[in-house]
Amino acid sequence: MDTQVRKSKLEQACNVIATAKWMDLIGVAIVIAVSVSAGYATETLGQVAKWAFSLGLAWLPFGLISIGNTVLSIMSTRLTGRMKYAGNVVGIINVVLSGAIDYILGNKAAIISYPVTFIIYIAALIVWKKYEDAGNANVAAKPLTGKKKTLIMTAIFAFSFVLSFFINYLGFKQFNLLFWLTWLVFALSLTANILNAMKLSLQNNYWLVYNVVQFLKAIVMLNFANVGKYIYYIIAMIAAYVYWKERTPESK
Repeated sequence: MDTQVRKSKLEQACNVIATAKWMDLIGVAIVIAVSVSAGYATETLGQVAKWAFSLGLAWLPFGLISIGNTVLSIMSTRLTGRMKYAGNVVGIINVVLSGAIDYILGNKAAIISYPVTFIIYIAALIVWKKYEDAGNANVAAKPLTGKKKTLIMTAIFAFSFVLSFFINYLGFKQFNLLFWLTWLVFALSLTANILNAMKLSLQNNYWLVYNVVQFLKAIVMLNFANVGKYIYYIIAMIAAYVYWKERTPESK
């Protein structure tokens, strides 16, 4: 009985964390603090891209745009975590801005990686809209089982990990620890995004692993400002996992 009571209290706590607006505000405060501490707040486009001067765009507040984009990222995560269609709408805006920012910062592989993620988000908008129209906005898809699960997950893994390897090799040109961590991070995000497009609660398992790897990556890179951010994301994903699990129909 005591175990059931403890489990119930833990589930209640996770539901509160998943839905609480104050938790959203904490997340926004953390990502803004991290961005400001990294010196992004006063950065202009001219400081990161010399071609901006020839176009008369050197004055653009690149840092503030980056911070705003980071806020979009946290809100997309939070809204999706509580099954809100708006989470995918915010997410697709975040993908467009992130792709542009990464490309400006010199990530030439962004021209491949972000369009793929954009297409996956378009699929998510279509699938989630069908659930909304059917009156099942707060219900996840039935989980995959048996041979169907094996085939679909194998295909998703193959696509995500091979594409991530190719894209990151274009960027790194060498196989060091950072390459393998970045490869794993992007492959996990692709896997999770595809599962999100299918509205499967299994996505939260992969987002949780993704954030743990990002946490370790931040430690390896000695980027301690990001450590706190990913601790927050880990807590948020555990809460989302419980929230989605309670709203996932059993598969016969």
